[in-house]
Amino acid sequence: MEQITVAEAHNRLSRWLKKVKNGPITITRRGKPVGVIIDPDEYERLRRVQGYLQMVRLSRTLTDRDVTAMELFDASREELEERP
Repeated sequence: MEQITVAEAHNRLSRWLKKVKNGPITITRRGKPVGVIIDPDEYERLRRVQGYLQMVRLSRTLTDRDVTAMELFDASREELEERP
């Protein structure tokens, strides 16, 4: 993973955007990471993984509390129907 300073990112952003296909680029300020430039496809993949992990956590929480998917569906439907 390449590292560049904030100043370098500011001065040559278009150059770094062209290179992002080769892998993430970490932006640093005073030697500490403050951001990352990644390829849009990689960003979308990470968002999907994050969504999947959230669903797994929710599923485990529901299982731990003995709530079925149908009970959750019914409760959310009732709540939506009560809204003006």
